[in-house]
Amino acid sequence: MDIYEKVEDIKTKNEFVDFLKVLKKDLAYKSEEWANDNLEAFLEGLYGYSFDTKEEASWKTFAKILLAAKNYE
Repeated sequence: MDIYEKVEDIKTKNEFVDFLKVLKKDLAYKSEEWANDNLEAFLEGLYGYSFDTKEEASWKTFAKILLAAKNYE
């Protein structure tokens, strides 16, 4: 299962956490496939997709995760 198929199966917090691990490994081993392979470009991509998407989500939770990642070790 590739990463794009895996994202479609996420239903729980644990599946989301597992996906984050897979995403991190994807960057480490397939960085040549990433157009946004640095933090500034990645955040710009997050902004663009968030602006354009029509999907509903728990935006508050997602924002908290991103904000916490700023300093969380």
